[in-house]
Order: sequence, then C-alpha cells, then structure tokens
Amino acid sequence: MDREEAYWTKEEQGLFERYLMEQMEPGEKTGFESSIASDPTLNAKFLEFKALFRAIEEAGLRHAMEEFHKGVQEKGKERRLVNTSRAVFRIAATIALLMALGGVWYFYAPNANERLFEAYYVPDPGLPTVMGNSDNYDFYRAMVAYKKGDYPFAIEAWEKLRSKGVANDTLYYFLGSAHLANDQPDKGIEYFEGILEKENPAFTDETFFYLGLAYLKKDEAQQARKYLKESDLEKAKVLVEKIKD
Repeated sequence: MDREEAYWTKEEQGLFERYLMEQMEPGEKTGFESSIASDPTLNAKFLEFKALFRAIEEAGLRHAMEEFHKGVQEKGKERRLVNTSRAVFRIAATIALLMALGGVWYFYAPNANERLFEAYYVPDPGLPTVMGNSDNYDFYRAMVAYKKGDYPFAIEAWEKLRSKGVANDTLYYFLGSAHLANDQPDKGIEYFEGILEKENPAFTDETFFYLGLAYLKKDEAQQARKYLKESDLEKAKVLVEKIKD
C-alpha cells in the first residue's frame, strides 16, 4: 500500500465518516460492521481513521465551547448558540478538509507511534471469573477487578501472590497486562519479557503483541517491530507495517 499517495481512499473516508457520524441506515451499518470484523486490514484502517477523527472532533468541540463561553461572558449577558448543527457541520467539514489535504500527516507528526498505540491498544479481556471454591480465589478476585478496569487493585493483589512465590506464566502475563493498562509500560515490559525467558511459555503470541505495543507507547519503534514480528496474531502483522522510525 502506498501510504504517501493515499492511505484511505475517498470511498473509505466517506464510509468511515458516515459510520462515525451515525449517518448510516441500519442495513448499511450492519454490513459495515460485518466488513471490519472479517477484514483485518479494513479494520486497521478504520481504527486509525477513527483515532484521527476523534482527535479533530475533540479539538473542534473544544474550540466551539470556548467561543460559546466567550459569548456568555460578553457584557454579562447570556447568549445562546444560534445553530448547533452549523457548528457540528464546520467540525465535520474541517475533518473532511484535513483528509482531502492529506490526513496522512497524522502518521508523520510527533508521537505518531504513540498515536498508533492508542488506535490499536485494547487491554486483554482477562479470564473467566467463575471462582467457586477455587484454590486461586485471590487471583480471580483480582481478575474481577482487572476486568472492571480497577488495575491498581489487581496489580496489588497479583504482586502479593508473586511475593509469595507464585511465578507462573498466567500471573506474569496479567501483571504485564495490568501495568500496561495502568499506563506503566516499563513495568509491563518487565513482566512480558519475564514470560519469554521461560521454556515453552504460555500466551506467546499475545505476549509478543502487547510487548510490541508497550515499546510502541514508549516510541521505541525498533523494539516494537522486533516483538510484533514474532507474534502470529493478524493484528500484529498489520500494525508492524505501519510503525514509523
């Protein structure tokens, strides 16, 4: 794919914009969602477009709110936005214009790799948490917290298990996952690399993938590529081609 000439086609841009702006009919929306679910390349392009779209949308809305508040403060009189739809249209037009002028600037801007991280990173969903009378009650209690997004609680509980001598691949993998989700890529790397030091480790493809993402977040492109190339996950293969030095 020649990203320099056109990363997204005009048809893809229009399709992605209509979906994100909720302008699709139910049938078209269902078909689009089926397409991105079955086509990893299209899904990757959509995720990257979505990240850019949301960033510009946020900036546009922030500007609109600033202008609104200026109006409210003017002469101590309250003013209302005359036509909200126009403001939304201007934001959408700005997005379309940026796309037409070469939205690919996004991937060559500072911190492009960290933006790629944000587009591709989703925390590992975790393990089923049917605890019952399991001897691993403490582990699964922390897993419940992890799946709810309470990463500090999960980390603390799992660290206690580790300090008691538990050092299996599963514990290390989820400690790495929790630290990465908690915006601590260095600690995540420590645990992920610890797994790879073991003989015939579990979660191998997932570990390589998240290890690559952790280095991507740190903007260490060479290391990110190194580990992503080792993963057999399709999303890792797609992502490794997009990383910029």
